[in-house]
Amino acid sequence: MEMGKDPRVQSEADNLVKSFLSGNTNPGKGSKSLGFGGIYEMRGANGARVYFKNVESGIEIVGKSNKANQADVIKVLRDLYGK
Repeated sequence: MEMGKDPRVQSEADNLVKSFLSGNTNPGKGSKSLGFGGIYEMRGANGARVYFKNVESGIEIVGKSNKANQADVIKVLRDLYGK
């Protein structure tokens, strides 16, 4: 995805996930439900977005984006995971 072209945003996404896995369930600007398919979004101040769902063993990362392509990624996730 486009996020990989900006090392600062990619690093922010990595840090969001590390923080979440360390027990902070609201890393960065917080986490919120997207309202479909059990998909949640972690949000970073520099535009990083990490999309995940809860599974028995923890979380499954299902997508990532930056602020610029966020709507496109959410559309794909909605097509894959629900209404």
